Amino acid sequence: MDPYKVLGVSPNASKEEIKRAYKNILDEYSLANSSIDSRPLAEDIINEANLAYDVLVNGGVYKDIRSFIDNDNISIAEGKLNLLDLRDSAEWNYLMGFVYFKKGWFDIGIQHVVKSTELDPSNKEYAETLTTLRNRSGEIVNYYKQNNYQNPTPNQANPENASNNMNMCGGSNSGNGGGMC
Repeated sequence: MDPYKVLGVSPNASKEEIKRAYKNILDEYSLANSSIDSRPLAEDIINEANLAYDVLVNGGVYKDIRSFIDNDNISIAEGKLNLLDLRDSAEWNYLMGFVYFKKGWFDIGIQHVVKSTELDPSNKEYAETLTTLRNRSGEIVNYYKQNNYQNPTPNQANPENASNNMNMCGGSNSGNGGGMC
């Protein structure tokens, strides 16, 4: 998907032009203005416009958040994601999943990674991460058991133990440099 093409703007368009083009698409394809027969098409166009807008407007923020996660600045990454509050964004869910993994909250982390693949099934990074997590699930569960993270939840987690030595795909950081999958 070319987000510029989807929104009908040039690659050197300003944020204001991008926002205006996005709003025009939403107004034109509003489900309230659509007939029953054209709704599936309108929904597809709106979903594609949402994705394009998210990539163009929030792409730089996501890059910064990835850097914070890679450098174990989890509270900053989480704060920035919460400020965005884009729960219908695939990238937002993917990154939030890794925030939860870093905090030792595997169950909710995997839910976010699964949602990211559902929202953007063509994204190879999301799909590969989910496959890796599924393939290594036994190893991950053992890691959490050894480190007293048995079924941690956000309400039970101890913030002092929030940092762990697991990389983004659930493996040990020792010797592989960590980082996004």
